[in-house]
Amino acid sequence: MADLRARVQKGFSSLTSAQKRLIQEILSHYEDYVFLSVDEAAERLQVHKSSLVRLAQALGYDGYPQFRASLQQIYRQEISPGSKLGHTLTELSDEHIFAQLVATETSYLQESLKTVHNGEIRRAADLILAAHRIFICGRGPQGPLSELFAFRLRRLHLEPVTVTEEGRAILEKLQLLEADDVVFICSFLYIPAEYRMAIEWAREKGAPVILVTDSAAMEMADSVDVLITARRGPATIYHTSIVPLAIVNAIVLTIAKLMGPEALTRLEVLQKLRRRFGFDTSVFPKS
Repeated sequence: MADLRARVQKGFSSLTSAQKRLIQEILSHYEDYVFLSVDEAAERLQVHKSSLVRLAQALGYDGYPQFRASLQQIYRQEISPGSKLGHTLTELSDEHIFAQLVATETSYLQESLKTVHNGEIRRAADLILAAHRIFICGRGPQGPLSELFAFRLRRLHLEPVTVTEEGRAILEKLQLLEADDVVFICSFLYIPAEYRMAIEWAREKGAPVILVTDSAAMEMADSVDVLITARRGPATIYHTSIVPLAIVNAIVLTIAKLMGPEALTRLEVLQKLRRRFGFDTSVFPKS
C-alpha cells in the first residue's frame, strides 16, 4: 500500500478545491480520524459521506475503508506510546489526576452505550456457553484482559484457551481449533495479520468468531459472527482497558444468568475444594 502522503503529493493538483481542503484537514489531524467510520468522519468534517468516498477514489483507493487503512498506517508509524502518555499528562493537573481520570473513563463508558448493544452481548454469551473451548486472542494491552476473561470463564467450568502470543506463535494453539469451539478476539485500532489469519482459519474450520474492536475495524463485520464495537477514547491519549473490561464483564454475567442456579453450583465446587485441602479463606471461624 503506497503511503497516503505520497499519494496526496502525487495527485494533489488533480483534486478539486473542496477535496484539497478535506485532505489537508484530515492529514493535519489524522489521529482524530483513524477510529471513525465514513459516517462519523463525514459528520465531523461537516460533509456528505459521498464526498469522502470520492476523495478516497481520487487518491487511488477502492473506497473509504482502504483510505482509512492508510491513515492507520501513518498512525502506527508516528504515534508512539510515549507521545500518547505525554499528551495525556498535559491534559491532567497534578492535584486531581485520579478525579480527572475517573471523569474521563466514565465519559468513555457512557459513549460505549451508543455502540454496544445487549443483543450482541447475548449472542456472544450464547456462543461461548455452547462452545467446547473458547480461544481468547488478545495481545499487548489486551493480554491481561484475556487472562482475566479466561480466569472468570474457568470459574464457571468453561474451557478457555488464552492466545496472547504474536505472529506465527499463535498457530501453536489455533491448530487445535475445531468446529465446536469459538474464537474471541479483542483488538483495537487495527486487526493485525495474525488475527486476520485466525479469522480465516476459524471460517475454514466452521468455528464462530466474536470480535471486540473499534470502528476502525468495522470492515471486518462480514467476516465474524458477532461484532462488538466501542472506542476507548481519542487516538492520541493513553488508553486504559476500562471499556473492553466492561464488555468482558457483561459477557461473563450474561453467561452466568443463562446458566441459572448451575452457575452458583459450579462456583461452589472451588470453595469445597478449598475447604477440603485447607485453603478456606473465610475470615469467620467455624462454629
